[in-house]
Amino acid sequence: MAKNSAQKLEWILLIHQLPPKPTNLRVRIWRKLQKLGAVAIKNSVYVLPANEKTHEDFQWLKQEIETAGGEATVFQAAAVEGATDEEVTATFRKARDEEFAAIAAELEGLAGAANQQGRGKHLSVGRLATHESELDKLHSQLEGVIANDFFNADGRADALAAYERCQKAIRAAHGPAPKATRATVKPGALELAKYQGRRWMTRRNLHIDRLASAWLIKQFIDKRPRFYFVAEGETVEGAIAFDMYGAEFTHHGEDCTFETMLKRFGLSGSKGLREIAEIVHDIDLKDDKFHRLEAAGLNAIINGLSEVLRDDRKLLQQCMVIFDGLYGLLGQSAQKDKSKRNVQRQRRHERGRSPHR
Repeated sequence: MAKNSAQKLEWILLIHQLPPKPTNLRVRIWRKLQKLGAVAIKNSVYVLPANEKTHEDFQWLKQEIETAGGEATVFQAAAVEGATDEEVTATFRKARDEEFAAIAAELEGLAGAANQQGRGKHLSVGRLATHESELDKLHSQLEGVIANDFFNADGRADALAAYERCQKAIRAAHGPAPKATRATVKPGALELAKYQGRRWMTRRNLHIDRLASAWLIKQFIDKRPRFYFVAEGETVEGAIAFDMYGAEFTHHGEDCTFETMLKRFGLSGSKGLREIAEIVHDIDLKDDKFHRLEAAGLNAIINGLSEVLRDDRKLLQQCMVIFDGLYGLLGQSAQKDKSKRNVQRQRRHERGRSPHR
């Protein structure tokens, strides 16, 4: 969020007073304020740039404070007493720069360890998996800070560069990207080997089509994807966009994005994936084209998780398990149908060979 000289900034302020007990309340509220990206301008007075989301965030925090026996007030102001807009925005940039610097330092350390262990042939499969898990955690933290970087702090570029270096170091430790996939790929489809270890970008506030498409990418297309969830108008250099306006992988004709990707990557031969595509289509396009009874239930589950988690990365992690289970169930059903048909075919064949009585 950048300042426009022709438009005065608006602010949301939270003023609160906490009770002495429970003793962990102060730390808990402080951590939530940090997570929201709020900065302190006075003792127990925190500020955020005014918009619908920040107002809602402070209202939720106000409710939590009052439930715990404290007092809190949230209000919108055109100015912060005792500070100019430039001074307040500078405070935000300083806070974000410190967070970006801390993450960048951890990323540099992780990259250095991966490089050193790789050169010394000490990078076991288990250690590499630990490094990947740590990279995922730092990437999530970095995305959180970027989401709160309301005034484009200088440290963002350095942190992103550190992430790229770390990602390259760990990717190099893997060796050549695997070419195999669990699904049968049709001739003429896009070459999966060209889509390994790539960045994938889609809009924030994930719902069914983006969630299902991300699952498809992770499980059947790119074994080491990096997902970025961006606001309107934002972009990530070198990323493959999906379910976004103008993207290669998005709605085409009557197809939702999941259906488009299924066809483009030649994965339509899997009955389990085709059935998931039908469910996703019915939820996303609301045209009841396939009359899938599972659509209402899956939609309710995802809507419920979205309300509870309010975090795209956590939501995707939870939904990965759901889609795995759905694919397992539908794939198992497809296998049973195939086995049943084979048995029926064999019986017909045997009857045809039996002598007449």
